[in-house]
Amino acid sequence: MKHGLFLFSFLLIFSSQGFAKLPACMDKKDRLDFNENQVLVWRDHLDKKETARAFIKGIIVRVMEDRQKHVHFEVDFDRDLNSEDDRIEVIYNTKFGPLPENRPGDEIVACGDFVADPYSPFKGVVHWLHMSPKKSAHDDGYLAINGVVTGLINPKPEKP
Repeated sequence: MKHGLFLFSFLLIFSSQGFAKLPACMDKKDRLDFNENQVLVWRDHLDKKETARAFIKGIIVRVMEDRQKHVHFEVDFDRDLNSEDDRIEVIYNTKFGPLPENRPGDEIVACGDFVADPYSPFKGVVHWLHMSPKKSAHDDGYLAINGVVTGLINPKPEKP
């Protein structure tokens, strides 16, 4: 009985620390590691509308807007909320699954496409945080908030 209680407690503590069970973030056949520093370089050097694959972890600073089923988050990479030079905009399409409860200070992980965007307040966004509706067309992405993963529901399943 003690062993079972210890194992249950260990699993509860381990899973409550967030991102233990995230799906792999893929770029074609390559599994990505977190690349926040690279995203900041891309933000400053990629041409407008050029894309690259991003896998980021940060803190929600605020929900910027909810527009046409797309929720925009301001995300800080280093937890130093006094500086804004390490922030990015993350955009999630709610047609691919409901958002987990969230508030400023929550941990967020995003696997998707980065695009330099001069119209974003942070000059770059991470989007396509959902499965690809057509399997061969694009790598899947996802969003996780406090370890709860979303973006894996296909709103238009392919017909057999």
